[in-house]
Amino acid sequence: MRATVFAFALLLIASPAGAQISGVQMNGPRPFGLILGDVFTLTTRLDVAPPFRLDASALPKPGPVTYWLDLRTLKISEEAGPNGVTRYRIDAEYQTFYAPMEAIEQTVPPFKLAATDGEGKRVEAEGGRWTFLTSPLRPIVGTAGGGSAYTLRPDAAPVRKSLRSAEIAVATAASAAALALLLVAWSRAWPPFHRRPSRPFAAAARTVAREARAGEHGWRAAALALHRAFDVAAGRRLLGDDLADFLAGRPAFKGLEPSIASFFAASRTAFFGAGRGFELPADDLLRLSRELAAAERSS
Repeated sequence: MRATVFAFALLLIASPAGAQISGVQMNGPRPFGLILGDVFTLTTRLDVAPPFRLDASALPKPGPVTYWLDLRTLKISEEAGPNGVTRYRIDAEYQTFYAPMEAIEQTVPPFKLAATDGEGKRVEAEGGRWTFLTSPLRPIVGTAGGGSAYTLRPDAAPVRKSLRSAEIAVATAASAAALALLLVAWSRAWPPFHRRPSRPFAAAARTVAREARAGEHGWRAAALALHRAFDVAAGRRLLGDDLADFLAGRPAFKGLEPSIASFFAASRTAFFGAGRGFELPADDLLRLSRELAAAERSS
């Protein structure tokens, strides 16, 4: 439990301060058990009546306070309080470097609380004083005659802890990772899955994407790659007149029948049309190759 110290009986430097600065209280940690190097925070709260406001420049700056105490940080926050007052909170973080020879009381020096109205009027009060009990890190001398507290004790016996749950978790994660790797290997046709049935339209789609837009020569190369994919899929040379039989046994490609027929017609015109132009644009050829590859994957 942290103890709360209320500093209601503060020393007021000027009598008007009692009217303008009120409700001052200071909270600190438990005021005992602090040792060399400990860090603690003291919180001061106060109400300032308008038109006065807290003068932050009057508060101490971070740095050494005394030879044994440093102010590490100082944070100020404010909010609206009752009856129009401004309620301030000042969090001061200290670190003690006092190394006592025995338990002793120490006092954090107070700091000045000042408020101004912006027209030259100023009121002051005192806050931040706190007393605590500090202790040495260890006794200077042992108990007379020795004692059990200063006798070397045997090593603590190791605690047996079951790792079964961790082993199960590691095995589950390893199995999931291995399964994911197998699925990726199958999808990418890595060994030992590289000998699975080929996907001719997927290979043709890559060639079409690379060649279709490279002029007349590229279009012809792309069309030939697509023809070879149809030949592999059919298991023989596939001509335009054979499309009906080919599509009848492959329902995955049935929805692409108009586009496939347009390709075969354009290919016949391009290769055997006695100088006639290409009837299927490169973009349409590329789209058809991708649609055929997608249908091939779903079949």
